[in-house]
Amino acid sequence: MTIFSLPKSIKKLVDKTFEHWLSRRIPNRKEHQLNSRNIMIYPTRFGLSYLGFVVLVFLLGTNYQNNIILLFSYLLASLFISVMLHSFYNFSQLRFYSMAKQLGYAGDELKFPIQISSVKTHYDINVHFTDRTLNSQVEKIGQCPQGSQEINLSYKSSKRGKHNLGRVTVFSEYSLGFFKSKTLLDFGHFAIIYPKPANLIVGQYQLSAHSDEPSIESYQTSNLVGTDDFSELKSFVIGESRARTAWKQLAKGQGHYSKHYQASQGQLTWLKLDDMPSNDVETQLSYLCYLVNELTATNQHFGLALSTDINNKSMNISPNAGYNHQQACLTALALYS
Repeated sequence: MTIFSLPKSIKKLVDKTFEHWLSRRIPNRKEHQLNSRNIMIYPTRFGLSYLGFVVLVFLLGTNYQNNIILLFSYLLASLFISVMLHSFYNFSQLRFYSMAKQLGYAGDELKFPIQISSVKTHYDINVHFTDRTLNSQVEKIGQCPQGSQEINLSYKSSKRGKHNLGRVTVFSEYSLGFFKSKTLLDFGHFAIIYPKPANLIVGQYQLSAHSDEPSIESYQTSNLVGTDDFSELKSFVIGESRARTAWKQLAKGQGHYSKHYQASQGQLTWLKLDDMPSNDVETQLSYLCYLVNELTATNQHFGLALSTDINNKSMNISPNAGYNHQQACLTALALYS
């Protein structure tokens, strides 16, 4: 057992040391410019094979004392060194800029835009997330002209929460493929993944109002049928106004429903995790996500209660309205544990 665990421990130590060196050499920034400090160049397999051939030619020329063969080996060696310098020149002076945070729902494909600026023309620029478990596709730019352009790295997750995506690898094998110029940039990329909204239909839930009692169980319904606030989805009845049709559900082939609204009697609406049907927490969070979006779409004031303790400010969000409140609630649902 010790024989097999030793390589793993050594690999872990090497990875930790390398990451510590990278954090000092290429720290977390929104913007990076490539230079001698953050560019790594090493031979490719083809480059190593070429170098081996140069050494073989040199040994043959030395063994047979043939000046022409020796001259040929020197020419090949000078080409090898020239290509290394050319590779660095092609890769240097590129500037990369990217915002760290992206928001989205579980199952959606998120795009992390990276702005590339250059003062000269560059060739064969490739970009992807360093962590291979993210299944990141390599974005390739055959020719990067002077000026600026944008590429997008894709990320998709089926699980809600905060996902740290790590570093971004930028590399090039220009020219002749002898060398690979590479850098590992850290933009601090992370994704906040919201639960995937799950539709609710009539009878599955109940909106609540927060009373002055110090217990979350004292919430009581205080709404009447009206036209102010979204209440529920009901099966469409012939004769109802088409303006009430739930077009989103109809387009998804989930049936023809109409939206019904209710007028508030003055008490604020609260969305409680415990009020949601189902015994599965993830399903309950998906229901809450749907309700948060619906109530925001109708510009309603509402609060979010993820804890039965009303004094727990970190898990209960006070009633409000608008885009910022929606994002705060969705983020709370994404990070709920």
